[in-house]
Amino acid sequence: MKKLFLIFGVILLLSSMGLAQFTFYLIDNFESGEFTEGPKWWRFGDLKVELVKNPSLEVRDLIAESCGDYALKFSGQAKQWYVGGIGTDLGVDASRYARFQIDIAGSKDAQGKLIVEFFDDDNQNYSIEQDAKNNYAPVHDDKWVAEIKIQGRGFTRTSIPFSAFHDVNPGVGDDIWNPDQKDGSGGLLKMQLVAISEEQQGEVDFAIDNLLLTY
Repeated sequence: MKKLFLIFGVILLLSSMGLAQFTFYLIDNFESGEFTEGPKWWRFGDLKVELVKNPSLEVRDLIAESCGDYALKFSGQAKQWYVGGIGTDLGVDASRYARFQIDIAGSKDAQGKLIVEFFDDDNQNYSIEQDAKNNYAPVHDDKWVAEIKIQGRGFTRTSIPFSAFHDVNPGVGDDIWNPDQKDGSGGLLKMQLVAISEEQQGEVDFAIDNLLLTY
């Protein structure tokens, strides 16, 4: 009888694991302890990026508890509000998901905005061609943008429906949110996170964790 219960428990566990694979797509939670591993990220602008132990809080809540050991800290001085950002290649069929979710730990003094940018493949070549002479703007593909206001100290979970993203390069690509991998399209190919200061010459200081696509 015990063996039957054990087998039944294993089946339930495997079933729940299979369901989890379909309910969200983890972009990164930084638990590897390495910024450049799984997935690869690149940095641009004057943004300073470092892996840190998750900010200690006087009151631990469910969001903070879900953030594990590491977070990715953003800091830096702005020039005309802009500080810089990071990016990563995705190459995922995101048609089964409905929103982007992220946990952000703000600081007491230096706040601002985090700009989330997604790029989908509209010319069916699994690549985002960019114009280096025009601020690396996409040449053939859509760029979708939403912004998050950084809150004060402690973790805040933000979930943005894809319907809230807007196309910032109309006339380039097909101007349709279609992050699916069909008819030769690479789907949702790339994302970038851009840090913007609250003041023209201000600073940013916050940490991010648990980046994922979900329902």
